[in-house]
Amino acid sequence: MFVAGFYHVDLPRGMMIAFGIYLALKGVVFFMNFFSLIDVAAGALLVSGWIFAIHPFFLIGIAAFLAIKGLASLFTF
Repeated sequence: MFVAGFYHVDLPRGMMIAFGIYLALKGVVFFMNFFSLIDVAAGALLVSGWIFAIHPFFLIGIAAFLAIKGLASLFTF
């Protein structure tokens, strides 16, 4: 969704809110370190709809960080 925001693609508002709430709740439930705060912040960005008001390279940075975090958690045993 952050990459779609980079390219100014309109996404359904309900989908952005649902994924934002999920991401924020996941960050709150698994609150263990700094990276959980990033999940909460990214979820808040999606819920609030500020995704189109943020600098595009910041959106790409958030998307890359969340992708790397997801891949790292996928391959850890």
